Amino acid sequence: MKEHGNESNTIRRLAGVCLFAALAAVFIFLVINRNLFLGAAAAGDSASEADANRGFYFAAALAFPLLAMLHFLAVRTVFKRKKGEESSLLRKMLVALFAAFNSFASFYFIELLYNPDLYQMALKFIIIGWGITAAADLILMGLVNSVSIGMMIGNVFFMALGLTNYFVLQFRSIPFQFIDLFAAGTALSVAPQYTFRLTWQMALMFSFLISAASVYSSEGAVRIFTKLPLKIFLRAAAVGLGGICFYVFFRTSFFTDQGMWFANFNPQSSYVRFGMEACFLGYAKLAQPSVPEGYSAEKVEEIIAAAKDEANDGGGAGGELPENIIVIMNESFSDLSIYPGLQTTEEVMPYFNSLTENAQKGPLLVSVRGGWTANTEYEFLTGNSCLYSPGTVVYNFFIRDDQYSLARSLKAQGYRTEAVHPYYPGGWNRTMVYKRMAFDEFISIEAFQGVPRTRWCVGDFEDYKKVIRLVEEKEEGEKLFIFNVTMQNHGGYTSDNFDADLHVVGYEGDFAGEADQYLSLIHLSDQALQYLIGYFEKSDEKTLIVFFGDHQPALSDDFLSYALGKDSSEMTFEENQMTYETRYLIWANYDIPESSGERISANYLGEKMLELAGLKETAYQSYLGSLRETIPAVNAFGYETADGSMHEHGSGKDPEAESLLSDYECLIYNELMGGKARDEAFFGLNE
Repeated sequence: MKEHGNESNTIRRLAGVCLFAALAAVFIFLVINRNLFLGAAAAGDSASEADANRGFYFAAALAFPLLAMLHFLAVRTVFKRKKGEESSLLRKMLVALFAAFNSFASFYFIELLYNPDLYQMALKFIIIGWGITAAADLILMGLVNSVSIGMMIGNVFFMALGLTNYFVLQFRSIPFQFIDLFAAGTALSVAPQYTFRLTWQMALMFSFLISAASVYSSEGAVRIFTKLPLKIFLRAAAVGLGGICFYVFFRTSFFTDQGMWFANFNPQSSYVRFGMEACFLGYAKLAQPSVPEGYSAEKVEEIIAAAKDEANDGGGAGGELPENIIVIMNESFSDLSIYPGLQTTEEVMPYFNSLTENAQKGPLLVSVRGGWTANTEYEFLTGNSCLYSPGTVVYNFFIRDDQYSLARSLKAQGYRTEAVHPYYPGGWNRTMVYKRMAFDEFISIEAFQGVPRTRWCVGDFEDYKKVIRLVEEKEEGEKLFIFNVTMQNHGGYTSDNFDADLHVVGYEGDFAGEADQYLSLIHLSDQALQYLIGYFEKSDEKTLIVFFGDHQPALSDDFLSYALGKDSSEMTFEENQMTYETRYLIWANYDIPESSGERISANYLGEKMLELAGLKETAYQSYLGSLRETIPAVNAFGYETADGSMHEHGSGKDPEAESLLSDYECLIYNELMGGKARDEAFFGLNE
């Protein structure tokens, strides 16, 4: 027993030495990297009022490990614990007070990481954020029956949450939301392509995290209860507290009752006002499926009956049915020249802009920006707008049954259906979704082994070569539908192995290098489009090509302010909708009506394609064509009316349009959630 006691003492002493060394290392690291706090501020930090107080935060960062070292020495010398003192009431009270401070610090550091308006946050919302953090810490402490262990777990969790939000916001210009948890695999696969920068806020948080861990370790486990019945009661209470929190946050209007609002078109505006944690939970609630207002089976039947009466047979432009239909959803393809302040050293997409013969093109309104590609693809393939589910990646939540889609409609009309995406097939749940949409085959990254890369991914030229081979290798007389999602222009515009040959004029902010690389990639996409169309111009097979961008890239606030010619925080709703605009093109190697400048939205583009191809439409697709006449464009946040004006959903500016959109939302909900009760004759075609 004596040997065992000596061994335990040796381990504790060794752990203590390691802990003291870690604190010393933190202090030395901060001194060496003091320019993080005391040097010139990065452009991305200069908008924060906290940045002016970096000297104070540097002093705090140094004080944390110094105080922790003093505490470490004190509990081993002057205040050395005797047997049983770890459970003394006084020690528990002192540790509990520190834990309360720790909970506030966790909330504060999360906000400090990303929130330039932290100093303007109302006291009420600070208390709510602190309360959410403290509730989570209390649940953890109760589950493990230890203040110290529970708080250390909580600290790691909240540090990870804060860093995740910070990096997601940097990469995508949209903060971390609940739905991102369902795309973790996709996010991790592309994360190495982004540049990570240590900030003074991170250094401050790490300093506190390690210092707090030292305090808790020095104090010991600090068990709350020692008797079994009380431990059982404590864990039951922790579970009960979790249940109460879930009920309050997800089954009541708690957040909105406190004056919080959740702007789907610009979630960061809500995050900075009300706090990351409250908004994460608020948007999570919005992501849950909800029945549209006024929805009923009878109402759906009435809408469908009226739509069937007006439905046509889908005859389009002269009945020339294409043998090949090729759809290219080009990653991050957009035209930033829509922003009045942007100037570039040369035209970014000269070929796209030059196309007029047998072509229709114009602005495309989408529901996402900087990411969530799958929602644009969902809108195009199904005709369902994301107005029903603005805070949700539909592929991850709602595709529970066989899905009515363009692929299913074209398959019923004799086309073989191929999906192509030169990346990992599991991204956005596509492997499962494409099967339910009736694609015959899904060709992913395995089919692109050994091809040259543009930056880190398959470029558009190599992608289109694969598309061309699919057409060349098809059986004689076979009709082919290809839906191709490209990868070349994916975010992470800091690659060392790609030289930008096109530059932004007059902008010198942090985003300058990324903007140059992005625009150069779009220029390359324009050349690849010329190669693709050039091939089919010479083809004897009638071919229709649909080309569009899924979303704009993630743009930093300072770059957006430069491009707009005004502070991005002062954007109107109409200007904010500009950030959800890409471009579309429908081209054929035979005669089709020509047009330019007509704005539509992604949910209508598939129906427009069928109309131009002269193919049969479902009654639902015909309904979309009629809706487009009154509401030419709609996304998750607003809609355009026939007079060209843009309105936010629920604004009441156009009651007739909003009534039509309410009916549309009921149909979307019915198609997604109705299961076997859906009207097959309305949504689908007989194969």
